Amino acid sequence: MSAMRAAGQATHDRIMAAAKAEFTEHGLAGARLNRIAINANASKERLYSYFESKERLFEAVVAQWINDAPYQVPLSAEDVPGYVAGLFDNIVADPQGARLQRWIELEAPDGMFDNHLLRRIFQAKLDEVRRGQQCGLIDPAWDPKSLLMLLIDIAYSMAASGFGIDRIVGEPLSERTLADRRNAAAEAARRLVGIS
Repeated sequence: MSAMRAAGQATHDRIMAAAKAEFTEHGLAGARLNRIAINANASKERLYSYFESKERLFEAVVAQWINDAPYQVPLSAEDVPGYVAGLFDNIVADPQGARLQRWIELEAPDGMFDNHLLRRIFQAKLDEVRRGQQCGLIDPAWDPKSLLMLLIDIAYSMAASGFGIDRIVGEPLSERTLADRRNAAAEAARRLVGIS
C-alpha cells in the first residue's frame, strides 16, 4: 500500500471512529459534522470526500457497527435464553454500542434498511422464531416480531439500564450483580417463550 493510500485509510478510520463517538453521544439529529472533523483531525472537506452527507456517514457507522454488534449473536429456537444471555454479554462489553443501537432505533432515516445487512439479520431471527413456534419450542401465541423485540429489550434493560440504577442507589456494580442480572434475563426469556 502506498504512503498516500495508507494516509487516506488512516483518515477514513479516524473519521469513522469520531463519527461513532459523535452519533453515540448525540444521535443523528444532534451530531455535528464539524465536531466529527475536529475529533478526527480532518477537514470537513475531507469528510465530505468520503461521505456525501451526515446521513451517509451515519449509515456507514451503523454498517460497520453491525458487523461487530449484538445482532450477530445467533438465535436458536432451541436456546432462546442463551440468545438473551449472549446479547446481555455483548451489551455489557460494549455500552457505547448499546447507546448507538438506541439512537438507530430512534432516528434511522426512512429507507435506510432497504437491502441492508440489519434487515437480513433480523429476518433470519424472525424466521427462527417462527420455526421454533412450528416445532413447539416457542409459544405460538406470540407475534414473532413482538417476541423478538421483547427478548432484545430484556437483555438491554438488564445490561444497560441496570448501570443507571446502581449509580442512583449508590451501589457499586459487582461481577456478582452482573451474573445475577444475566441469569435473570435468561430466565425471563425462558419463561416468555414457554420453555419448561
